[in-house]
Amino acid sequence: MTESHSTVQPYQTALSTGFENVRYGVVVRPPHYRWSGEHFTCDRLAHIDTSALKALPYEAKAVVEGNFVGVVANSIENARDAAKRLILSWQPHDPLSATPAQQTRTNEESRKTPANKKTGVADVEGSHTDRYERDYGWPSRMRWGEAEGWVVAEYRNDRLEVWTQTTTPEALRQDLSALTTLEMEQIALYTSEGAERRMASGLGRHCGDDAAVDAALMARALGHPVAVWLDAQYSVDVKALGQAQRLSLSAAFDEENHIERYRYRQAHASGEVTAVGLFLSGRAPVQSVLEDTEKPLYSPYTFQNAYLSAHTGAPSGQPLSDTLLGIQQTFARESFLDEVAHARGQNPLALRLRYLGDARGRELIESVAKRADWQTNTPSRAASSDLLQGRGLAYAQLPDRQQRLDSGVRSAWIADVEVNRVTGTVQLTRLVVGQDSGIEVDTTHLQHTLQARVLGEASPLLGSEPAFDEWGDGRLKDKQNTPLARRQPLFERQAMTSNETSSTLPATLEDTEFSPGVAVIANALFDATGIRFRQPPFTASRVRQALQEQGMDASTGRDSLLLSRKDRSPRRKWLAAAAFMTVAGSAAMAWPWKGAVAPVSRPVATLYSAETIERGRLVAAAGDCAACHTVEGGAVNTGGHAFDTPFGTLYSTNITPDEATGIGRWSYAAFERAMRHGISRDGRHLYPAFPYTAFAKTSDADLQALYAYLMAQPAVSAPVPKNDLSFPFNVRALMAPWNALYHDPKPFQPDPAQSELYNRGAYLAEGLGHCSACHSPRNAMGAEKGGKYYFAGAVVDGWEAPALNTLSRSPVGWSESSLYDYLRHGESALHGVASGPMAPVVAGLSELPEYDVRAIAHYVAQQMEAPSGDSETQQAEAQRRLAAAAVSPSGMEEGERLFEGACAACHLDNGLPSFTRARTSLALNTNLHSDRPDNVIQSILGGVHADTVPGVGNMPGFADSFSDTQVATLATYLRARFAPEAPPWQQLEQRVAAIRQPHHNNTPSSL
Repeated sequence: MTESHSTVQPYQTALSTGFENVRYGVVVRPPHYRWSGEHFTCDRLAHIDTSALKALPYEAKAVVEGNFVGVVANSIENARDAAKRLILSWQPHDPLSATPAQQTRTNEESRKTPANKKTGVADVEGSHTDRYERDYGWPSRMRWGEAEGWVVAEYRNDRLEVWTQTTTPEALRQDLSALTTLEMEQIALYTSEGAERRMASGLGRHCGDDAAVDAALMARALGHPVAVWLDAQYSVDVKALGQAQRLSLSAAFDEENHIERYRYRQAHASGEVTAVGLFLSGRAPVQSVLEDTEKPLYSPYTFQNAYLSAHTGAPSGQPLSDTLLGIQQTFARESFLDEVAHARGQNPLALRLRYLGDARGRELIESVAKRADWQTNTPSRAASSDLLQGRGLAYAQLPDRQQRLDSGVRSAWIADVEVNRVTGTVQLTRLVVGQDSGIEVDTTHLQHTLQARVLGEASPLLGSEPAFDEWGDGRLKDKQNTPLARRQPLFERQAMTSNETSSTLPATLEDTEFSPGVAVIANALFDATGIRFRQPPFTASRVRQALQEQGMDASTGRDSLLLSRKDRSPRRKWLAAAAFMTVAGSAAMAWPWKGAVAPVSRPVATLYSAETIERGRLVAAAGDCAACHTVEGGAVNTGGHAFDTPFGTLYSTNITPDEATGIGRWSYAAFERAMRHGISRDGRHLYPAFPYTAFAKTSDADLQALYAYLMAQPAVSAPVPKNDLSFPFNVRALMAPWNALYHDPKPFQPDPAQSELYNRGAYLAEGLGHCSACHSPRNAMGAEKGGKYYFAGAVVDGWEAPALNTLSRSPVGWSESSLYDYLRHGESALHGVASGPMAPVVAGLSELPEYDVRAIAHYVAQQMEAPSGDSETQQAEAQRRLAAAAVSPSGMEEGERLFEGACAACHLDNGLPSFTRARTSLALNTNLHSDRPDNVIQSILGGVHADTVPGVGNMPGFADSFSDTQVATLATYLRARFAPEAPPWQQLEQRVAAIRQPHHNNTPSSL
């Protein structure tokens, strides 16, 4: 297999003969590491103890080089488990250890804050200054990757072969060459089909390159092929590497209103930052030394005295030939001109034409503007209640392949965007591109490329900046090559043979000039929102946060990439006001009397966009709204479901948009107050049976989307019964002091020390999913217990919600993969099916994107200290219990007869045909190992209804067939046979009698 260093072949060409002795690797990054924009710093590895790896039942090895630490094992689960057993000691990085030159640059950068520079439009407009200065940035990584997948490296016979995702193959080859000291022709890269089209954009690197270097470093050290799993966990590298390029521009206007003294400065000779593994291992190449002298600057516009004040590697007065640097410079220049035009009240198109002396360029811009109807059909700023529209323009001129400027490419772009102010998502709705090179431009592919790379997808799996409240778009299905769903990666060569040669890029895309692409979206975003984003990518989480902070004072700004705002008050006053508001807010929440929120006319169903309503549907599914707000046989969300509490009976309310009996006259402000503070529109306090204590953690975007979804549903008139609570619990005003003691209304805050997956799972489990509402015990006042009691188990509506922490009584320990199977599919091979109150929960989770369910499983697994996958020890324990349960206990003939007559046909594999069979043995059932018999009794009386699990069927209830004595006898037998090490339950007949009453009232067990 031969390959030139400029070719990247598809997987199908390379994976043809199979790997031998493949190993699976994970990396352990230092606690703190970052690229400062000038140099890389990280905690130093002071000591590592790998002795614990020798006692493991599988082979695991550590790879240590400098500050790089990796662990390799025979499966990804074992590698992750082994990594947790390393004992590492890190020495915090000392900032004084930077070289004097680095320290000087760092100090210089720290002084260049917005407060010391005229960088805000508000400043420009307020002071009428004729000088403009702006800083722009470019990220080191545009995103963590294209999609989840395996990255594999094999090093042998002085040749390195890597299977990875990459959009910058030449940069990756340079990194791999620096790592291995191999020549470029000794390094072969393979990627998936269609990657050539993605690489054509040249918009920047992603973490597929970092994973490739990680895999190559471990493969080289061990002499085996090493597979690394690339997923959103690599977003940690995205944040740590930060900004790759800082771009500064300034200009002034002379007395005749012409731009003069135009200056451009870039921080680096290269627009890319090397892979993290190279930095950690000490093999990163030395950064180029920058010149700080001015030289003539190329620009397609005729500015007076235009200079470049940084080294670029390009000849003086010539455009940048490097694709990425060209895109970066165009982004900064075109964004800057757009800012100047808006600040001076000029048309951005007219300003460009004024300074564009090139006739071909002028003709091209005018042609594109005419085709896009720039002058007469500018979109309105607000398309609907939650949608904003905007339009942007950008232009670039680059030389041809022989570096001739006159015969080079001119490219003019006009883009229309639609911004959802609730979700923050940005949709590129129209793209008009003109290019005078004679090649027809593939605008459809350009639009798709920019949507994915600059704006990010709606899904966390594809988005470039995962956030704890980011939702999938519902298109993602369970992937069969994820490490939790499958133990081996799908890269067996014999299964992927192909005789096809490497595909070539279509000319319509290969020759397209991408330089204006990022700037045109930035300019359109500003037109839609009034917010200037000075660094891509423009992901939903960034846009959403910026919209929420749109009026924030720049001196307290949390996003330096937005337009600066005029300082409206001293920081000390702001802090004093914030402290006063905190105290006043606490006092207000404790005050029992709340005013009513004025009613509104019912919002029309079309008030919100389909995107917002779909997000709200996912929020409702995660919150399991219908399960509590729907009574058996009633319309969805019309309320009336009874909740038996120690204080009396509560009934859920009608949450359809009916104006008389539902929430049709609720404004969003009233809805938010109920969700965050537990106060109804009319000012009455709600009871925490409605889990506002958990819903308060929901983000603003998700609450707004949920409101939009509920208001878009059919309105159903359905009065609900009055609550029947004993005194003093029927006095709602008493909830005010209860809230002051036990309720925190603040939204969820992610833990920066945890992964994106963990924080997403925590957000869903602690907030919308309100898992602790059932799985945590409560005190005498009905408040959830925290600390060691969090997830320690509780009894709700006659069902025991088992512990989800280290107190779990499951006969075989849970793993993250088994938790995922249970939550996603309603069944786990080692634990059984979801039934009872968990059945509707699983039904709701089935509506969520796969990533979200994986996140919940990951979060719960961390609370249980569970491994990522079912280990060999767990499998062996399951087999031991199955063998022990094969023998019936002696002295329990009556219980055995009941079991044989009612249960054995489904719960024992006796070789006889059966229409339905329980796929998981009772020996693995958590309920039989619990200290409480409640769930076993509930299942016998009411049956098991697992409609959400295809192929399992339902177990009938025996409430009308068995007496209390028979139920107690059967339960005693089941406990003795399938949980023989557990002590017998006591006073079973009394407990059966207490639980039986709801079943005589035909209350289904699934509720």
